[in-house]
Amino acid sequence: MGAVNDLIDVRVDDATSEIQDLIAGLSETPRLIPTVYGYDERGSDLYARICDLETYYPYRTEWELLSRNIDSICGLVKRDEIVELGCGTATKSELLLNRMSATPGGSSRYVPIDVSEEMLMRTSARLAGSIDGLEVWPVAGDYHSGLKVVEQRPEASRLFMFMGSSLGNMSEQKRHELLTGIRSAGSRGDVLMIGVDFDKSRAALETAYNDPPGYDLWHNFLTNRLACLNRLFGGDFDPSAFESRLSYNTDACRMEAQIWPKADVAFHLADLNLRGVVKADERVTVDTSHKFKADELDELLDAVGMRILESYEEPSVKYALLLVEMT
Repeated sequence: MGAVNDLIDVRVDDATSEIQDLIAGLSETPRLIPTVYGYDERGSDLYARICDLETYYPYRTEWELLSRNIDSICGLVKRDEIVELGCGTATKSELLLNRMSATPGGSSRYVPIDVSEEMLMRTSARLAGSIDGLEVWPVAGDYHSGLKVVEQRPEASRLFMFMGSSLGNMSEQKRHELLTGIRSAGSRGDVLMIGVDFDKSRAALETAYNDPPGYDLWHNFLTNRLACLNRLFGGDFDPSAFESRLSYNTDACRMEAQIWPKADVAFHLADLNLRGVVKADERVTVDTSHKFKADELDELLDAVGMRILESYEEPSVKYALLLVEMT
């Protein structure tokens, strides 16, 4: 068996900026709820169930690419420590950790970073209980605060993991900031493994990012943001009053997740002293997912001091698992 070290909690440091973003997002037009409020315990569980949907290709494709190329990946990324941003249930990292633990010189430390303490501790306990010799150092916080913790830890050769095409869930500026933070927490020769979804047809994307007949997982995942705000800030949103839809903005190469009420909805977040009215059919953006063009990605990586070391691709859905080296 392995061991789980004491939780490092940096969420207090996150709170001020997250709340400011939330207040601004709900006060301005068009309204926006930051993505971070989608991943409480229920939201994380709902997303894990979405990943099992036959129509949702990103998770399945990334898993197949990792499984198919595990020997090649382990040969290229022998590192002392694996740092995962947004670990969730860590099924992909578990596959990698199991293989590396059986390899001489393989990784013996795992640093999962996640905003959901419940999910983080459950995942940490499971991995430590199943992988001999593994040390788990859980960090509760957003990516930037978590990377600051990693940067302050003793220097090690590191593999950073940012899976699930999550890089696309950020604005262009936020993508640049995150990769810069990863580069600062790492050293020359360290490796980042990321899943990248590339631009494709609107029909393919909207099929993947909406509920198939008979399901309401995507809808519940999106409207759960409102339940999360109610719990955190003494709110009175009624999630059942909202519709939802994910659609592809072809000009911006971006999936846009929006919810809207069927009739005017007044809301009050008592702990933030924030009131407002969401008008009938007024769209509230709760998530986005950018789909990359190849030259755009190369330029971004070059700008932050990284380069593609290896690319494992699935051409049928235009998805790739990339190993990116820090230069």
